[in-house]
Amino acid sequence: MSLSATHVLLEMPRGRPEFEAAWLARASEAEALWSAAQEDREFRDRVDLLDADGIPDLEAFARETLDELKGQDCAAAFELYADGYGMFSREFGLMVRLGFFIHDGACYRIALPRLLTPQLVRQAAIGLCAVGEDCGDDVFVLTPERQLHMHHKSDSEAWQSRRRAMRRLTVINV
Repeated sequence: MSLSATHVLLEMPRGRPEFEAAWLARASEAEALWSAAQEDREFRDRVDLLDADGIPDLEAFARETLDELKGQDCAAAFELYADGYGMFSREFGLMVRLGFFIHDGACYRIALPRLLTPQLVRQAAIGLCAVGEDCGDDVFVLTPERQLHMHHKSDSEAWQSRRRAMRRLTVINV
């Protein structure tokens, strides 16, 4: 896959452990709903492209993403296909559709979804599977990036540097 823009920009609030705990708890809830949906054979067959190279794990994705953001001073650029399989793009796409990330015009910010239901999880998965590309010879490839706000690597790195510099600034009252 040769994409010119392959990065997403993510940001999280700093110094809010209660938010982080609530976010991870919601991700755990989403994972439980996703796992339950996977038990339905008809549904699983309908979204089989999502697990072509492994079944998405929303809880593990949330923990890893949160850890990476914390390690990057709460703002980071993520390459969608760094793993070579597109698992990050699928898991991220699902999490965006479920409301865990909200695009603010510049980057995706971590957010707490208001509502998680079995129906919403199923709709998110089915909607993500509908975004793809026919490569011919009965080969259909998911392309979640078509519905994501993507950036070029150089733009992503510049954004990340600016965010870090802004966070280092302190206001001094005189």
